[in-house]
Amino acid sequence: MPSQFSLAVDWDAIVKAAPEITVLFMKPKPLVVNEEKIGWARVPAMFSDRDAVIYMPENEHLGAADIQVMSDGYLFLACNWDYQGNQSGDWATEAWDEQKFQSEGWKKLTKEELGGDLIRNNNRVQKVFVKAVKKGEALRLRCNKYDPPYPILLNCKALLDLVVAPLKN
Repeated sequence: MPSQFSLAVDWDAIVKAAPEITVLFMKPKPLVVNEEKIGWARVPAMFSDRDAVIYMPENEHLGAADIQVMSDGYLFLACNWDYQGNQSGDWATEAWDEQKFQSEGWKKLTKEELGGDLIRNNNRVQKVFVKAVKKGEALRLRCNKYDPPYPILLNCKALLDLVVAPLKN
């Protein structure tokens, strides 16, 4: 699995290499346009066409994503840096900005690479990053006061079936 990306993203290789992860206090959901309060108004084609799941917090104000990587693969993150409140609570000391993500090996993807914008129903446009992660990594990531970085996995039809099946019954 390559650790660096060229200017052109090899989506076929990335789709075939989704890691297995667990995320504390977050559950996988289909990454699709929906009308839920904490849902998605727009989803780029690269996610909607590739059985993507996004991990959403059980509590609306989680703040940080605690991710345990169970197998190697490419992990996507959706981050937003819009104003979400003052600096109280000391959250800003652990929050990463775009440059910090990039210095830690996360590649920021463009709207063109993704085939559109990822936008929450609260009109927050997400910046999307991707990185090759390794089994055994434990990541604690934060980008804002209330919204955590949202982990995204591609090619997750089996996981989608597990998530959606209880809703159909």
